[in-house]
Amino acid sequence: MVKDREHHERLFKASMNPIRRKIIATIGLKGKTREDLKKELDLTDFQLKFNIDWLIKEGFVKEENGELILTEEGLELLK
Repeated sequence: MVKDREHHERLFKASMNPIRRKIIATIGLKGKTREDLKKELDLTDFQLKFNIDWLIKEGFVKEENGELILTEEGLELLK
C-alpha cells in the first residue's frame, strides 16, 4: 500500500493530540466500549464524542457491535 502525504498528515494530526493517543492505546488490540473509555480515561462526554468521532471519520477507529476497535491505520498509530 502506497502511503501518501495526506495519510502521513492524518497520522501526525492524530498522534499530536494526547487524548487521541490515549484513546488509541486504551482501545489497543482488544477493543473497548465508549463507556469503558470514558471511565478509564476520565473523559467528559464532549471529549469522548469529539475525539472518537474524529478518529472514526479519519479511519483510525470503527465501531462494531457496540465496541470501538482499531482499523489498520489505527493499529499503525498504536505502534
